[in-house]
Amino acid sequence: MILDFKKWSGLALATFLFVGAAVAGEMPFPPIENGKVKLVVADSPYLLEQGAVFSAKDTLEIEPGVTVLMGEYAKLMFRGSVKIIGTDAAPVVFKSADSLKSWNGLHFVSANKPFEIKNLVVENAFRNTVFRSKGIFENVKFVNNYYGLWIDDVPEVFLARCEFVRNRFALSIRAGQVVSADTKISDNVYGLYLEPGGKFDGDKSLIKDNLEADVRNEAEELAAQGKRVNRNIWHRIETSF
Repeated sequence: MILDFKKWSGLALATFLFVGAAVAGEMPFPPIENGKVKLVVADSPYLLEQGAVFSAKDTLEIEPGVTVLMGEYAKLMFRGSVKIIGTDAAPVVFKSADSLKSWNGLHFVSANKPFEIKNLVVENAFRNTVFRSKGIFENVKFVNNYYGLWIDDVPEVFLARCEFVRNRFALSIRAGQVVSADTKISDNVYGLYLEPGGKFDGDKSLIKDNLEADVRNEAEELAAQGKRVNRNIWHRIETSF
């Protein structure tokens, strides 16, 4: 009887420790304190459940190999200069905590302060945007997002060795110029989606094997029909999502 109790208590303790470890396995995303947030790989993965907005004076430092799990309402917005530098072997990863749900996305609104993003994986976001900002994405993978990357009113954004796969709209350029080098866009629903003010400077032969269209230029299509582009088309698309 005593032996059985010891076995039961040992099993219960092991179960408790396992459950406790599972619950404690996700570190809450730290609040911005004194204008800074630092994410270290020893505490990874982190869990962000709401939005975090970094002002022009705030800094975010992330060690290579860090993973941030995103809740359904999570987003990261950067209003100033930002660097996210992973490595080939240990990229930084932003993805949804629940693979069946999307999160809001990454938003760069840094005006004249450039951003530098290297060796990053972004998964399951609704939309990742660059608005009135400039910077570079190098070896960044946009995977299974509704809008992989949405560009609007930018002077110039560089894509180097990036990859877009399994997105609904991989790369959408509403206004501004994207310069692309060795960037692959394949296995999405739409590859490159250009609106009238959007320009793409890169190798379009790397945009291939997308389901509906590799390159879709709304201005050219509607001009051929004698129509103007209706900017509300995106609202209709998003409403049906």
